[in-house]
Amino acid sequence: MPSRRPFERRVRRALILFSLVPTLLLLGAGAFAVARALAVSDPASAWERVGNSGRVLIERAEASGDPELVRAARVHRDELSSSVTHARRWEYLLRRAVVAVPIAALLVAALCVLLAQRASRRIGRRLSRPVGELAGWAGLVARGEPLPDPRPGEADEGEFGVLRVAFRSMESELTTSRAKELEAERMRTWIAMARRVAHELKNPLTPMRLAVRTLHRAGTESEPGREALEVIEQESGRLEELARAFAQLGRLPEEPKAEVDLREMLEYLLRSHLPPGVKSRLRVPMGLPMVDGYPDALSRAFANLLLNAADATEGAGQVEVIARAANGYVEVRVLDSGPGISDENLDRIWEPDFTTKSRGTGLGLTLVRQTVQAHGGKIGARNRPEGGAEFRVVLPISFSPALVTKNA
Repeated sequence: MPSRRPFERRVRRALILFSLVPTLLLLGAGAFAVARALAVSDPASAWERVGNSGRVLIERAEASGDPELVRAARVHRDELSSSVTHARRWEYLLRRAVVAVPIAALLVAALCVLLAQRASRRIGRRLSRPVGELAGWAGLVARGEPLPDPRPGEADEGEFGVLRVAFRSMESELTTSRAKELEAERMRTWIAMARRVAHELKNPLTPMRLAVRTLHRAGTESEPGREALEVIEQESGRLEELARAFAQLGRLPEEPKAEVDLREMLEYLLRSHLPPGVKSRLRVPMGLPMVDGYPDALSRAFANLLLNAADATEGAGQVEVIARAANGYVEVRVLDSGPGISDENLDRIWEPDFTTKSRGTGLGLTLVRQTVQAHGGKIGARNRPEGGAEFRVVLPISFSPALVTKNA
């Protein structure tokens, strides 16, 4: 309310000035003109002069002795007397009107002032209330706070209703842009840190791997020595894979683009990457359109999704892959029969530092999303109503001239 008062007062003052000043000027000019006209006119004196000349005429007519002329003179005397009486009454009223007209003008002006104040207060409030509301909304947006819930029929409240709807749309776009910027900034921080970590890991890993190979060639006589060597080899390999994953974060694939046959790729990955205890099923129509992309990067991305699905089933469930083409895109869905993803983790699974595995790096799904986005696609995850999780990848279809000619 305090922030709205000055604006409301300015609106009221402007309305009063624009409505009241012309009215008062017109009233003043009209009252002056009427009073001046009444003061200048003198009908009673004129009728007195007519009466005096009429009496002289009547007296001469009566002295003539003509009966008809005498009768006409008497009628004229009566009419003249009545007219003079009316003129004197009118003069009395005019004298009172000279005083009454300015008073009436003042009363009308006072009434106009009162009506103008009431009308300006009402109009000012109706104008200042939505302006003050939108000013408050601007403060909420600046502080990052949510806007009030929309009222029923808010969009039908004229221009201010349209402005409210536009303001809500702007606030939604700003919130989305702010979230994207925060995510991008966080990703840039992770990329910089991951590359530094990868660089620091690669420096000692190279001599460690060379030392392991040297020890393998030299051989070890004791069983504990061989076991220690195997542990060093496995852990150094894991560190090397971790360094490679860190180095890939934020980098576009360096291989050339080519047309990728997703059906062939998915068939190979289901045969080669799933554990023996996991059942697989592929549902891909014949003639599935190809996509333009980086074959190795896409293969790593789908392999990661399949391995995650197999891990979710704990090595004894089922993984199903369904693909179809629609509206210029190829949609690939990876479904598993595991326990699904908890609701609080559905958005966090894409974060670089999130993992539910005891030995996971948390970069797998981040790299998958990065690869899909580098291909101009989208990826999402949800829990299936019948149980298990579903990952949905959408990639644009290839429209290269060679492919169009081949299909034709």
